Amino acid sequence: MGRRPRGIGFLPDGSRAYVACEIPGEVYVLDVARGRVLAVIKAGNFANGIAVRPDGKQVYVSNGRDGTVSAIDTATNRIVATIATGARPWNMAITPDGRKLYVANGRAGNVSVIDIATHAKLGDIPVGRLPWGVIIR
Repeated sequence: MGRRPRGIGFLPDGSRAYVACEIPGEVYVLDVARGRVLAVIKAGNFANGIAVRPDGKQVYVSNGRDGTVSAIDTATNRIVATIATGARPWNMAITPDGRKLYVANGRAGNVSVIDIATHAKLGDIPVGRLPWGVIIR
């Protein structure tokens, strides 16, 4: 894999893992049972956080230096959308119903809210200095 793996997410059935590697800005798709790389997806600059939709149909990768999040279709392992967030997006979380993605923007001091159905940014929530993660219960 690429240098500086940062984020990892698994499909709901555990068959594949998606690993964001920061330095090449790539996401590696791994066959978990066989322990081999199935695909390498060119993401954005400083790919780091990974979030998987509850239905497993898409995986999201945060692109730290680009200020974006890219949506990956898991059927094709291709990027289907890239959404502007805030400065230095890092870790993310998806609501249990799979409708919204929350993205911690470390340098912006906020959390972006993204509508998963439309890939539109709904807005930003100010949260203070240097948020690097999001947890949804």
